[in-house]
Amino acid sequence: MNSQTSSITHINLANGFRGGERQTFLLMQELSSRGYDQSLIAKKNSLLATQSNSIHNLNIVESRLNGLDCFKSLKRDTILHFHEPRAFVFAWLFGITKGHKYLVTRRVQRLPRSNYINKAIYLNANSIVTLSNAIGDSIETALGSGIDYEVIPSAKTGFTPNESEVKRLKSAFEGNFIVGHIGEIDDSHKGQQQIIELAKSIQVSEPDINFILIGSGRDLQQLKQQSEGLENLKFIGQIDNVGDYLALFDVFIFPSRHEGLGSILLDAMDFGLPIVGSNMGGIQELIEDGVNGFLVDVNNIEGYKDALYKIYSDKELRAKIQKNNLEKSKKYTSGIMADEYIKLYDRINNGL
Repeated sequence: MNSQTSSITHINLANGFRGGERQTFLLMQELSSRGYDQSLIAKKNSLLATQSNSIHNLNIVESRLNGLDCFKSLKRDTILHFHEPRAFVFAWLFGITKGHKYLVTRRVQRLPRSNYINKAIYLNANSIVTLSNAIGDSIETALGSGIDYEVIPSAKTGFTPNESEVKRLKSAFEGNFIVGHIGEIDDSHKGQQQIIELAKSIQVSEPDINFILIGSGRDLQQLKQQSEGLENLKFIGQIDNVGDYLALFDVFIFPSRHEGLGSILLDAMDFGLPIVGSNMGGIQELIEDGVNGFLVDVNNIEGYKDALYKIYSDKELRAKIQKNNLEKSKKYTSGIMADEYIKLYDRINNGL
């Protein structure tokens, strides 16, 4: 066990296993490998709780009541690490944060509500972490410039593709140039409607460019209906090992309408993929236009088409971007992310 920091209690009450939960998992896994004493408070039967059973020396406490039924058993010297907002709102309302040192990781760009509770939560936190400066700016906009934060970006997952499955997929899509997207199917956030419009605009002129969308979400059926008749676009649904598809893709497209960072972009970089993404939020902090991808304004379908054509028609450009992204992805490992959090834990533990 590490002697510098007392125990750490991670709190993430999400039901699913999306970007924030994957990052919580990666951090706990890395800290476990370094001997840290950790607990996780998670929703009962949630995917995060189930997945985290594989982490050595992690005490998993499953909650039925937004964590309130679990907090009474907290060690007095534990540092509380809140990974998503509903957990720390409940904890603050019921006075659970009193007497505990705690930090908050905010992962989304949308503005937090400007109210007394949120201001108290953030102002009293021992540390506030954001994934990007864009998220930090949103906190300051909503709650005031007196709120200090530190940026610790997400980590790439390190997906290992199944070579036989990749071979099968490449055979199925042989001869096609694959533009892929992975994310929650929610147009108000991830902007998949733009991908449908883009597919419609080039289905006749460039029939060998195909679009594949992976994920589930509230808009899945509606967007499937809107894309009926498009032979160049497929919805695949939820996939456990998206590394198989990242190995298939030629380009990664990410037309989000708001985005704190977009951790899946780090995985796309790890596979050397050129990225065409929205010119906003934390995406701008990962993509340098023309260097490791292209940035396009939201709803600018012609801009997306132009960027896609540049990559599609220029093999040398694709090779250059692949090299740049493979190099850039080395800075986003779970080990580097954990190093930064450990500095914070130690500082908080020592009252600094």
